[in-house]
This record gives sequence, structure tokens and C-alpha cells, in this order.
Amino acid sequence: MDDFIYRAIIASVGVSLIAGSLGCFVIWKRLSYFSDSISHSALLGVALGLATGLGINLGLVIVGGLFAALIVVLQQKDFWSSDAVLGIFSHISLSLGIVVLGIIGNQNTDYFAYLFGDILSITTKDLYWIFSVAVIVISILVFNWKKLLLLTLNEELAKAEGINKLYYDLLFMFLIALAVSVSVQIVGVLLITSLLIIPPAIARVISNSPVVMIFSSMVVSISSVLAGLYFSIDFDLATGPTIVITLGALFFIAQFLPKKV
Repeated sequence: MDDFIYRAIIASVGVSLIAGSLGCFVIWKRLSYFSDSISHSALLGVALGLATGLGINLGLVIVGGLFAALIVVLQQKDFWSSDAVLGIFSHISLSLGIVVLGIIGNQNTDYFAYLFGDILSITTKDLYWIFSVAVIVISILVFNWKKLLLLTLNEELAKAEGINKLYYDLLFMFLIALAVSVSVQIVGVLLITSLLIIPPAIARVISNSPVVMIFSSMVVSISSVLAGLYFSIDFDLATGPTIVITLGALFFIAQFLPKKV
């Protein structure tokens, strides 16, 4: 196999570890719409990185982190409903990204790659970034496992035990922003949420505990991304959408499996 295929396979594993683990909390917390809003801000992050010369990865983290923080803070105010805040930020950020890319873009700008991913263009530098983020995300989840799980399962009890909900909400949203930053090249801005919600949704059917669900989600994510990568190369299809279709097929198959109690 060519080197670019090896890099694509390694990147698939790294991103799957991140998305598979974080995605379980997204499902448990019912934050699918939130993650979708943050993913839409990724296009603005790409535009910022290109316009300022900071680089796409740093632009994605900055914009994703800022939008996540603003959304969490605004959600604390009773005046705004969560759906309204998420809807406003989602469409504003996506529109800003498109406008800024249009202003700075040129004939060499591959918009399709930003929107739907281009995993075969992964470089060695990208691999270092992906696995650095994987180490950060998994380490934070491991060291804060009990508090994050308690906040997810019983928020009132967590508050009674003195756990700072706002701090951990901000921390978790920052992790989502990191996950988005490494997923853009895999499935693109418009399909990022699929990596966060479909693998854990499948894993939920075959798991009987939170820990088992996280590991199952990682395995499902890795298997699906690698299968989608294989089909896209073999049949000359767009990689990002093919990965999502593979995930969707597994999701429907999982509905016919016996559910764990």
C-alpha cells in the first residue's frame, strides 16, 4: 500500500478513539444538537486559520473553544432556551465561515475537502496532532471519570457533593472542540457529528455498563471508519460520506441485535 493509505488508516484509529469515547457522553448528556452546532463553527475555524496564517488546527481549536464557552455561558441564563442558543450559533458560525472562505479563497482552495473531508491528504504532521489530542482527551476523561459520570447520571447529587458543574461543562465542551478539530479531515465539517453520535448509539445496544459502552464505541468507530475508507478507495467514492453511510448501515443492523440490560 502507498504511504498516504497507511497515514489514513493510522489517522482513522486516532480519531475513532477520540470520537468514540467523547461520543458516549454526548449521547448520555443528550448533547447531539450541541455537538452539531460546534461542528458548524469548524468552517469558521478553518477560515480563521487560513486567513491569519495560524494554521487550520489552531483555528479550529480557538473558534470551537470560544463558541463552546459562549454557548455554555448563555445557556446559564433563563432568558434563552438551549435550542434557541444552539440554533443561532450554529447558523451564524456556518454562514460566517462560508463568507470568510469566499473572501480569502482562491482557485487552490478545496471547499469540498473542508465540507466532506479528505482523509487521504493526511500528513505525518497531522498524525502527531491527532494522537496528541487523543492523549489529552483520554487522559482528561480518565482522571475526571467519576465526576463527569456523576454529573451525567445525577446532576443534583453531583452539585450536592460540591462538584462545579459550570467548570466541567466548559471542560467537556473544550474536549468536543478538540475532537472537532481532528475530525474535519476525516469526514468534513458537515458530517463531524456522525462520528460523535452513531458509534456510541450502536454501542449502547450491545453494552451493559458505561465502561463497556465506551470501549464498544471505540471499536465500532474504528471498524466503521476503516471499512468506509476501504469502500471509498475500492469504489472511488468520497471518503467522508462513505464512512457515514457505513456507520448508518451498522446502526440499522444493530437495531435487530438483542439489547443488553
